[in-house]
Amino acid sequence: MTSLTHSLCPCGSESTYELCCQPFHTGASQADTPEQLMRSRFSAYVLGNSQYIYDTYAKSSQAAQSVKEINDWANAYKWLALKIHSAEVINHMKRSPEQFVEFSAFYIVDETLCELRENSRFILEVTEHSNKQEPQWRYIDGDIIKHSELVKIKRNALCPCNHYATSWSL
Repeated sequence: MTSLTHSLCPCGSESTYELCCQPFHTGASQADTPEQLMRSRFSAYVLGNSQYIYDTYAKSSQAAQSVKEINDWANAYKWLALKIHSAEVINHMKRSPEQFVEFSAFYIVDETLCELRENSRFILEVTEHSNKQEPQWRYIDGDIIKHSELVKIKRNALCPCNHYATSWSL
């Protein structure tokens, strides 16, 4: 797993990793919103933190996953950037148990820049955290809206990651 403690967070938030997704990855805090969870999961893919990705699946989705499969899939790609298109705003007084985040994840595979656009579904599940039961956001599944190859990277071409403000954000 790569360390980015004082670097910009891979999720594109423009905060440092230390102040953004790292507390979620270490268990020091939990995501308050589905968008925070989505961002932290993307950062976990970038950093190869497959255990975190597995742990943040909803219980109903974990049975179809394994840390090894997640790790193999995540490491097959070079994750570049995350763009959040929409996220439901939560009224903290009346939390809906299910929320959606629409995003695009940009990555390179086989010398091709690709975009995966998905509408992800999250659920508020009661989990054990710091020896107490509390509701936490978890990823259930997502509907793929678009999965496309954007450009084939030519041999002497500048890496597509240089077209982003940082190598991690749009």
